[in-house]
Amino acid sequence: MEIILPQDQNPEQIAAETDALEVQQPGIAPGEALNLVFGEYAANTQRAYARAFRNLQEWAEIKELREMENFEPLRMLEFKNHLKSLGKKPSTINQTMSALRKVCKVLTEFGYLKQNPFKASVIRAEKVDSATSKGALQISQLNAMIEANLVMEYDVRTAPLLRFRNGLVLKFLYLTAARRGEAADLLWEDIVQDGAFHVAVLRHTKSGKEQRIKLRRELHEDLTDWRTMLQGSDIDSPHVFPSLGFRTLGKKMSGKGINDIISRLGKAIGIDISAHYLRHTAITLALELGEPLQKVQSYARHASANTTIRYFHDRQLLEKNPTDRLPLI
Repeated sequence: MEIILPQDQNPEQIAAETDALEVQQPGIAPGEALNLVFGEYAANTQRAYARAFRNLQEWAEIKELREMENFEPLRMLEFKNHLKSLGKKPSTINQTMSALRKVCKVLTEFGYLKQNPFKASVIRAEKVDSATSKGALQISQLNAMIEANLVMEYDVRTAPLLRFRNGLVLKFLYLTAARRGEAADLLWEDIVQDGAFHVAVLRHTKSGKEQRIKLRRELHEDLTDWRTMLQGSDIDSPHVFPSLGFRTLGKKMSGKGINDIISRLGKAIGIDISAHYLRHTAITLALELGEPLQKVQSYARHASANTTIRYFHDRQLLEKNPTDRLPLI
């Protein structure tokens, strides 16, 4: 797998880490094998797999893959317990171990490991408190964020632009269930007409495959007004949601920039949220309004319906608990 690292790491560091994965045997190299499998995944997903495997390498002092030939499941469990000792959150531990499970499976299938050191029966997922998960927001909270945006103090030189963009980012994430990175990567040329509908073509998705999402008429009208506003301010940017900083005016925003917008709007009404809350809200409300599970799964672009159903499972148990209709005693 190609290791994608932050900007501040130099080529020598990258080369050193890549060399650590090389093994002297004929056929395809491990890095190439992993890249074949994960090469089409989104950059963030590739980075997550690389980071997880690199952390394991450093902890176990693995210099070459042949050193993992007899890596036992208990050794992998020891690494998981190491993550717990560092105070890592259960969700972070689960993400790391999930990535390692996938990587180990690939290395085993390509013959670089004699046996898969990852045994699900031994390495079980950490229990995550549902109260700490990224839940759905109330419509009243969304409206409160829109209202807060209208009165929030922005730099007077770009306040109208910032106010319009930030409010539109919130609406876009909510009405499309898009991920923050997908919003950051969206270009004006990606908004196209398909028959009677307008759609946004997402070219950089979590799965790595191009996906299309329908834009509601009201949202498309807001996007059209936004583009006119940018042109009127002489900002000729290919990005739908460009940076409005004076040093980066018109350039691409990062996923973190999108997240910071939502985080700031949330703090304005007293809640601590991330951009994912809007995606969660859209999926949860769609299910609560009675939309078929398969339809919502497609809308959310989930590979499995099990992922979709988790978005509102806990709330459903509270609102429609089987014990609610039991006779009182």
